[in-house]
Amino acid sequence: MIYNIFYDSNKEIAWSCTADVTTAIKTEQKSTHNYDFLQYDCTNVPNGEDWYINSEGDAVVEKTVFNPSYSTTTPNVDDIVTVTGVPIGTEVFLDGTSIGTMSDTTLTFTAQEAGDFEISLTKDKYKDYSYMLTVQRYS
Repeated sequence: MIYNIFYDSNKEIAWSCTADVTTAIKTEQKSTHNYDFLQYDCTNVPNGEDWYINSEGDAVVEKTVFNPSYSTTTPNVDDIVTVTGVPIGTEVFLDGTSIGTMSDTTLTFTAQEAGDFEISLTKDKYKDYSYMLTVQRYS
């Protein structure tokens, strides 16, 4: 199916449709939002959560999926948790607050209190990732 896709300067898809897009719409989107335009034949709907535009601006590419490995998914208080397979440059969030950007591919931390904690990972051209880690008092 042919999609009309509008995207920003970072090659992130802002919106797409299969309806006809006039020159007036293209001009308005460029002047108002600075969106560029691409017409592309896709099997899947090219949405901004899952897809982006390649560097040449002529194709749609699926975002990479995070695939981290945890040393434990049910740590006790004071356990050390190691998360491997996180790409360099990934921003890490704990319960929605940024705790930094990865300069290595391994994240290591000590579980300091019991409860549920959301670990989120974001990186350009990757699908956002979130995992709920449950820290137990002691088993």
